[in-house]
Amino acid sequence: MESCIDCPSHEVLPDPDPHDWFCDDDVMVVCNHELDEYLPNSKKVTVACRPYNIRKETSPTPDWCPLKG
Repeated sequence: MESCIDCPSHEVLPDPDPHDWFCDDDVMVVCNHELDEYLPNSKKVTVACRPYNIRKETSPTPDWCPLKG
């Protein structure tokens, strides 16, 4: 995979900046691949991301990616 966006385990969530009206549509991308009862927290791939930059900011996949071989 070249980008976390290509993985079915990614999730795009709202991440607005409460102090900047221009960034109220920012998003974060989280990895839920290893999400289970023992790992309750998703890993953040990117935060404060402009919606049109999601692919750019999630490429290449991070070194900690559990699917990276």
